[in-house]
Amino acid sequence: MKIKGIIYKDVKENFILYFLLVLALMIGISAGAITISVLSKDQSQSLISFLDSFFKVLNQEKIDSLILLKQSILNNIQTIILVWILGLTVIGAPIVFVIIALRGFIVGFTVGFLINELGFKGFVFSLLTILPQNIFVIPGMIALSVLSINFAIKIITSKRRIGKNSSFLSELTRYSIHASILSLFLFIGSLVEAYITPTFMQLLLGYVL
Repeated sequence: MKIKGIIYKDVKENFILYFLLVLALMIGISAGAITISVLSKDQSQSLISFLDSFFKVLNQEKIDSLILLKQSILNNIQTIILVWILGLTVIGAPIVFVIIALRGFIVGFTVGFLINELGFKGFVFSLLTILPQNIFVIPGMIALSVLSINFAIKIITSKRRIGKNSSFLSELTRYSIHASILSLFLFIGSLVEAYITPTFMQLLLGYVL
């Protein structure tokens, strides 16, 4: 109940930022889905060949979840550090919106391509292999982005000089701790991607192929 209260309070206080970031995500998803229709025949064929190869490998070989987990965590750590740094650079804060839009683009393109090529089977496959990890990753990224932008705004609007090291270091420490806590959402997403999503993929192979 306490956690729900904290989340509700944060969303209420930063409603405009959350709204704009979700809007950026939606724009990215829409752009990714639309991109499917403008691909050339050769590009579409290359993607279809890649998808076929992926399904064949998935059908013949067992997925090493540990390797997948390490790669997923590495990718998420890079994103976390980038968003954290952008909050410090002030002028880099708008780039946070681009990162969210790009995440949406990737999801929209992937789902759009699977549905375009496999129809309803592609929709089911997307639902069970792309949605699970993103239930944690996307909210985590959006909350982390709100934190980053708020810190950048605080630096800009604060009347206190950054030269006052004790004040700045205190704010920086608080910012870093909150960022670390929110990063847990992305790490949970990595666990889901490594240990749950592959199971769904292999279960659905017979249905998709």
